Amino acid sequence: MKKPFKKDFFSKKKNPNSTDFPTDINLDNLRLNKFMAHCGVGTRRACEIYIKKGLVKVNDEVATEAAYRVQKDDVITYEGKVLNLDKKYVYVLLNKPKKYVPSFEKLEGEKSFANIFSDKIKVEIKPIGNLIKSSLGLVLLTDDEVLIEKFSKPEHPIRSIFHLTLEKPMSAETRQEVEPSLIEKYPNIHSLSHVKGKGENEIGIELKGGTDEEVKRIFDEIDFPIEKIDRVFLNGLTKKDLPRGRFRFLTEQEAIFLKHF
Repeated sequence: MKKPFKKDFFSKKKNPNSTDFPTDINLDNLRLNKFMAHCGVGTRRACEIYIKKGLVKVNDEVATEAAYRVQKDDVITYEGKVLNLDKKYVYVLLNKPKKYVPSFEKLEGEKSFANIFSDKIKVEIKPIGNLIKSSLGLVLLTDDEVLIEKFSKPEHPIRSIFHLTLEKPMSAETRQEVEPSLIEKYPNIHSLSHVKGKGENEIGIELKGGTDEEVKRIFDEIDFPIEKIDRVFLNGLTKKDLPRGRFRFLTEQEAIFLKHF
């Protein structure tokens, strides 16, 4: 039986001091493959393969063990290039407003990401888990190509919760009837639930993979068109303290969580 990753997201009272991210990560004395991943070479698994292929050297000697603990004065090279942890990537969480084109182009008569970020970020960032123009909610943006590639692969689906406002009410009985058939037809759907304290037209849907556009199509198929769709959860990140149209930078712990967990 499939277990939803956030079954009670809409009904459980949140602890304002809680966090989904580890707070005790130590960047000293890292395993070799993890050190390489932090340097942007690839995922930890990919880096382990590079080590086995003899592409990595520690102090001019070919490394053989991914478990080797990197010391402060070690010189690590990959294909002849010295690796270090000085590279700082940008990780941004945006609470996208409705009717903003998900592009950095400046468009006449339209609002886009360019209107939100302007010249506030000096590097080119790209979205992970983008939303269509009519949708609202969380979008992750970064210049970390390794992370972008990671979440483009089927083995690393984006985990999302969408808050849907339907054009007409859906009773609890109807929701219970359609949920099993939708999960069977679309295995990336984990669950449906009514949003606690809201009307019968407000539904939460939990996904592991899939997009807002696909959600809109699915609800059209069952004759419950969506009036508004708002992503409130994205890979452990929430909209807490993030007003609509604003963005924030991820903490170091949040970025590491996305990379390695």
